[in-house]
Amino acid sequence: MTAGTEGLAAWPPAAVAVVVAAVCTAAFTLLVAFVGGVWAVIRWRRDVAREERDRAWSRFVWIVDQACDADTGRTEIGTIGADAMYDMQMLREDDAVLGTIVLGLITGKEEG
Repeated sequence: MTAGTEGLAAWPPAAVAVVVAAVCTAAFTLLVAFVGGVWAVIRWRRDVAREERDRAWSRFVWIVDQACDADTGRTEIGTIGADAMYDMQMLREDDAVLGTIVLGLITGKEEG
């Protein structure tokens, strides 16, 4: 084979078409792999955020159940847990508004 554009002109048209098709296929495959990777990362982050929110709400519900129990020991455990959860600010975004109000009612703390 010869170098330069003269060499490419010497190739048969079918060979040029095969090379162009291979380059286009490789570029398309890389594009699809990149888009798929970005989509997988976005979905993974969304799933992790959902799991963290679910975990925080299950802890919140457990603390409120304990704090509202008729048993003095469970109420004390719930109050201590509510105090810790209030300080940790585990709930995020819109959940934090309702959660902070309820935890503030349980602990006697006011948001300020």
